[in-house]
Amino acid sequence: MNKAKKYKLKLDYTADELQELKELRKDYKSPINAIHQIIIVASCDDPLRNLRAKYFAIGHEDEFDFMADINNVVMGTAIFPEKKYVVHDKVTGQYIYYRMAQWCLRWRQLEAGLPEKRTKEEWLAINPAYEPMLESVEDDE
Repeated sequence: MNKAKKYKLKLDYTADELQELKELRKDYKSPINAIHQIIIVASCDDPLRNLRAKYFAIGHEDEFDFMADINNVVMGTAIFPEKKYVVHDKVTGQYIYYRMAQWCLRWRQLEAGLPEKRTKEEWLAINPAYEPMLESVEDDE
């Protein structure tokens, strides 16, 4: 059996827009129908209002990427960005850093380098006790 290739989203989306994209997969089986629903004018309580606002705000040069993202979401081939976290002990003010030379995680005060960023699931797999210390961060990858 041939696995479908997966694609990262081409455009940046807000949390509300990402939530609407995830709902598209549940509600639409055709990318064309999903795109049509996004671009038609609807009431203000419409479940696609954030994606519609994005569509009308994007530049002409980004329309193809927007449509490609909708296609990949509906077809189940989109890769959604994962929220990243750092572990911050607020009592000591320390963060976890990865030290490549030592191949280990170390606690340190906030320094010039960035603390280790991982998904929530990755941190909890290392140690479930990290959960109350997780702080969400912007993923700049």
